[in-house]
Amino acid sequence: MWLPGHLALSFLLCLPLLVMVKRERLLALYFMAFFALLPDFLHLGELRVFTHSLAGLTFMLLLSLGILAALFRPRPVMYVIGAVAAFGHLLGDLYIGSVHPFWPWDDTWYHLHLFNSPFDISAEVALSSIALLLVIALFGPFRLHGSRRQLDRRESRNLYLLGALVAVMALLQGGYYALILYLGGGDVMRYVLLLFFAIPLLYTMSLLLPMTFPLRERRAASGPSSSGLRKL
Repeated sequence: MWLPGHLALSFLLCLPLLVMVKRERLLALYFMAFFALLPDFLHLGELRVFTHSLAGLTFMLLLSLGILAALFRPRPVMYVIGAVAAFGHLLGDLYIGSVHPFWPWDDTWYHLHLFNSPFDISAEVALSSIALLLVIALFGPFRLHGSRRQLDRRESRNLYLLGALVAVMALLQGGYYALILYLGGGDVMRYVLLLFFAIPLLYTMSLLLPMTFPLRERRAASGPSSSGLRKL
């Protein structure tokens, strides 16, 4: 699967957990997004066999969760969301693509449908459309955007890190997909799928860019009063 399909499938798998989370729902969504893409961060040559196996993904999952736990101490539900989303990636690539679930004991790869086929593109557009409609109906993109203010400093930094990594992956994989379209063309559905690369990238950028401003604004606001105190 491409990035939109993985995001959509993991979102649907994690939806009951996401509904349970209230104040930190935006952060929970980015836990889901990051771990839904986790195996593809090392999608390089022979490393793909490692990342798309149960043993390899478990190692990556535990390492990533351990780092996030040490840095940000997220709520336990975030770990569950991350695990469901990560193994949802293998489920997606089993359905469309390929996985090596029993590596290193068995190098056999398994798949049900071919990657980047007309069926793949149509399925990913359908899944992405369903996921987008559910996000709009249940959570509201603008409400989610505004809920960033409810996060404390530790949670905001966690969101910034995960959001930046998701944005980088969306930009790189979306650029590669756009290059394939430019060189080889395609039907309407292939261009529609490009939209579902752009939506998470642009939304994430809208979250990340303002995150550098509040500290500067507070410093600017406190500047005159601080200087006045020093004069006194």
